[in-house]
Amino acid sequence: MKTIFTSLSFLLLMHYSSLNAQQITTSGGAKFLIEAGGEFGGDEILTVYFEDGDDQKMHAGQGGYVAVGGEFHFRNLRAFMMRGTVGYKYVTTAADNANIKLTRIPINLLGYYRINDDFRLGAGLTTHQLIRFKGDGFVPDADLSSSLGGRFEFGWRWVALTYTAINYKNEFDYSFSANSIGLAISFTFPQD
Repeated sequence: MKTIFTSLSFLLLMHYSSLNAQQITTSGGAKFLIEAGGEFGGDEILTVYFEDGDDQKMHAGQGGYVAVGGEFHFRNLRAFMMRGTVGYKYVTTAADNANIKLTRIPINLLGYYRINDDFRLGAGLTTHQLIRFKGDGFVPDADLSSSLGGRFEFGWRWVALTYTAINYKNEFDYSFSANSIGLAISFTFPQD
């Protein structure tokens, strides 16, 4: 957690130390944000074996997601912005006879330092809510919880590389990693 706050402090310090060199805008405001992406990583939670001898591993941080939220610009601070999103993240297996899946609701709040009009660095907090693993009768279902985690992004225009550091806990208080690396695509409305 200290790393997250240190990163945010560093980004703010970079911003304020470069205000003289940055162009300042006098308008603030908010935009509607739509985001989608895919993430990979985390501890293995299940291996599914198929009749043809193949297998598929399901990881806690794995999944595709869609999210909606807002992008907020601050008056007189052109190089700084914030984004908040609420999404739905989903992963399933390729089994034809089973609907084994892991679903969750990621909630993100990130502050960004805009290096220029195209590139941005972001750091902030994330939590995942309503984490549900459904075993479809082949393995037991489970409701999980998450800790408060960190999320980091390096973006270029509408594409960003992401890293999420978060842990999940099961009903027996066993903690495991749901850390993930991903690729996100986002669009804001109205366009400039």
